[in-house]
Amino acid sequence: MHFMIEAPGFERLVTHVFRDGDRYLDSDAVFGVRSSLITHWEEYPPDPTPDGKDSVENFYVLKFDFVLNSVNGSEESGH
Repeated sequence: MHFMIEAPGFERLVTHVFRDGDRYLDSDAVFGVRSSLITHWEEYPPDPTPDGKDSVENFYVLKFDFVLNSVNGSEESGH
């Protein structure tokens, strides 16, 4: 899953988070899979989603800490 994250005072972050166990992890030459970018995606049955919407299909939730570099060079993490 690709992400582009922007926040005032921080450099824009463009990254890709990979699902553990994906059959293409070893062959993804474009994005250079690193172990720090692999995470568990937890599957849930049809139900209200974390954002309050109703899903009629199974859906996935992943938890990942993104780290942004401030424009002055220090790092901040966010969720």
